[in-house]
Amino acid sequence: MMGSSLNKPLIVIDFKKHRIRIHKNTLLSIGCPEYIFLLVNPEERSLMILRSDRFNPRAHRISSGSQEGIKSVELYSQSLVKTLRNVCINWQDQKTYRLYGDIIQNEGIVRFYMPSALPVKESEL
Repeated sequence: MMGSSLNKPLIVIDFKKHRIRIHKNTLLSIGCPEYIFLLVNPEERSLMILRSDRFNPRAHRISSGSQEGIKSVELYSQSLVKTLRNVCINWQDQKTYRLYGDIIQNEGIVRFYMPSALPVKESEL
């Protein structure tokens, strides 16, 4: 793996377990928010993670205690994973994909372009 990839925001989408694993460096890049909101743009074929607050009914709470000493936060959502699969039709069921994102610092957003996803080998899981 390239050294520059180690510091980039990273998520892993696992179709077997309907899981989205958000790595700690992704949360650090947007200021370790207590709440995040995931937004899918089917036209751009992108997934964004935005800082949010408790007043957004679709936001996911990230407890401050869970951010200490962890490598990632896991979200389980069959409907969201299915939506991602429908947006990026070349992704295969039962596979896992790694996406590196770009930080939009002033907005508190990380954007992941889904077509640039890398399949994860079973030995890397």
